[in-house]
Amino acid sequence: MIPVTTLLTPREAAREIWGSDDPSTTRRVYRWLKKGNFDAVAEAAGTPIIRDGNRFHIPMAVIKTMRGEK
Repeated sequence: MIPVTTLLTPREAAREIWGSDDPSTTRRVYRWLKKGNFDAVAEAAGTPIIRDGNRFHIPMAVIKTMRGEK
C-alpha cells in the first residue's frame, strides 16, 4: 500500500501552526517559504516542500516536526 502524504497550502499551514489563517499569518508562511526558513525543518522531517510555479505544497510531516510531534 502506498502511504498517503497530506499536502497543505500556505493558508492551511498557517491554520495548523498558529490556529489562524488571516492574511497576516498566511503572508508570514509565504515569507518563511521564500526565505528558506522551512528548509531545515523539511530536511529533518525527511520530506521536501514542493514548489510548482508560484504555488507551494507543504507536507503535514513538516508541520508536525515544527510542533515537536513525531
